[in-house]
Amino acid sequence: MPSKIRKQVYELSVTDFERHPVWEFALDEEGEEGQDEATVRPFDSNEALDPGAGMFVVRAEFTLADGTILPGYLTPGVQGDRSMGTIQPIVLTPQGQVFFWYGVIPPAADRLRQCYAKIGRQSGAVFPCRFKSTVELAGGPVAGTLGGFQHYRSFKDQTVVEVR
Repeated sequence: MPSKIRKQVYELSVTDFERHPVWEFALDEEGEEGQDEATVRPFDSNEALDPGAGMFVVRAEFTLADGTILPGYLTPGVQGDRSMGTIQPIVLTPQGQVFFWYGVIPPAADRLRQCYAKIGRQSGAVFPCRFKSTVELAGGPVAGTLGGFQHYRSFKDQTVVEVR
């Protein structure tokens, strides 16, 4: 009997997405020991993924300003919601995940330095950064461009601010 694969979404690696390009949040298992709202499991299907059928993260590709291509993932969004707060694109590096979306809390200068260190490049070589989902999705791929690390100006004013 195959083993049950469960991971925390923030622990997913390049190898995980090579083996399973789609991961589903295991919300129906939240009460099980060691699992919570960040627990994901592999999701395999022979059809285009319908983002409305659950909560997923899917493999993505990021092209940095200097042409470097890096692996990562994003949330495909539901009902066409392609806002950064929904898709939350993330680059995967051997040193850890690099988040581009920070909600209402701007990333501190130290956090930005850590992100650039993980990527191994300075801001001019990273931004603008293009991204695109690499799995077949009902409704087409999720793609976009990042001009910097993003956050809302405030909870009330949901204007997106980019910082480098």
